[in-house]
Amino acid sequence: MDADVVVVGGGFVGLHTAYRLHKGGFRVVVVGGEAPRKGASWGNAGLIHQGSATTVPEIIGFWRVVRLALRRGSYISSNPWIALRESLPGGWIWRYARSLNREEIARRSAVLAQLIPESKRLWLEIIRGEGLDAELKEKGSLEAYFSEELFSLESRVVSEEASRLGYRVQIFDGVKCREMEPLLRENVVGGIYYSDDAWVNPSKTLNSFISALQRLGVSITWERVKEVKEDGDGLRVLAESGEMRAGRAVIAAGAWTGRLLHNLGVDIPLIAGRGYLALTEPVRERLSMPVFYADEKVIAGQTTEGNLRLTSYFELNNPDAPLDRSKIVQMAEKMREALKIEGNLRIIDEWVGSRPCVYDGLPVIGRVGKRGLAVVATGMCRLGLTLSPIGAKLVEDIITGQENPILQHFSPTRFS
Repeated sequence: MDADVVVVGGGFVGLHTAYRLHKGGFRVVVVGGEAPRKGASWGNAGLIHQGSATTVPEIIGFWRVVRLALRRGSYISSNPWIALRESLPGGWIWRYARSLNREEIARRSAVLAQLIPESKRLWLEIIRGEGLDAELKEKGSLEAYFSEELFSLESRVVSEEASRLGYRVQIFDGVKCREMEPLLRENVVGGIYYSDDAWVNPSKTLNSFISALQRLGVSITWERVKEVKEDGDGLRVLAESGEMRAGRAVIAAGAWTGRLLHNLGVDIPLIAGRGYLALTEPVRERLSMPVFYADEKVIAGQTTEGNLRLTSYFELNNPDAPLDRSKIVQMAEKMREALKIEGNLRIIDEWVGSRPCVYDGLPVIGRVGKRGLAVVATGMCRLGLTLSPIGAKLVEDIITGQENPILQHFSPTRFS
């Protein structure tokens, strides 16, 4: 065997998995895909968000989501052909609509809420223990509202959900919001403060994590994996540079995971929900904490050097489709509506990446294949950064034979 475990995927889920398995004594090889920048880990919002289990538009109802998608300039958009195909019976959108009942939403949010605090603890343990250059900030995050109607509706829903699920929020009026974040414009009407949130610079954290694993002796290559097949008492992993054999494989290839599962007889309803990043040149003004412009669904974080990282959008599209530059421009324009930043926001880098999304909103973690030698870990969608450490812990539990009852909710067989 070339390795005890081959991890397919070099995003945060794959790296955390490799880290845990290496620490547990396994010989691990990571085949990370085309490049670190390719996947969703590179350009996400950077929030380790305690309120991630709550999806306000879904709680309000499916037609609320539809209205958001149809609104001009909305953060939700779709390739028309994909929208048509996936709206037919059995398609992703069709299944998503059927999953939006209150009982199902309450069940899955309760499951996710069990994982998030422990996942944050694991993140902080690795950042500090391995000295990762993450630009970690632990000042919480602020959702800022400029519409009285939207603030009244969403603050009520979030307060109820926070009480039910056990995470902490504070509801502020506009005056208190400006005290917390002086860069907010005067017409802010209120906000929701998540005091337990943390923020990291995703691209720096990813690169630093890769370097830390290599220092520990984990082999990492950047190339596309063509297939994973069961072979005798192990698995064959065919990459562009050749073939390797391993006792186990972890398939954590994000939005590209689905195509690698076909040879293992698995079909997961996975779709690419693409997000966008605009990185500005450094600005003089300094954010006190990450700000989520709730009316337009744009998040602003700030690097140590002063660059603003603007992230937004949920675009159903082919994961390899080109970037839509109009979305980059719109993010900068929208954030200027919320923040008092002098001069123009000059964009120095732009990015689009594909989140792996399943219609029921839960990760997919479990054994796959006839002999169960491969483990899939995907489907974390907008929660990938927040949940990646605990997702890796669950993968480790599977490989080491530990029973964890929460895994029943994430089984790859739940779609059949």
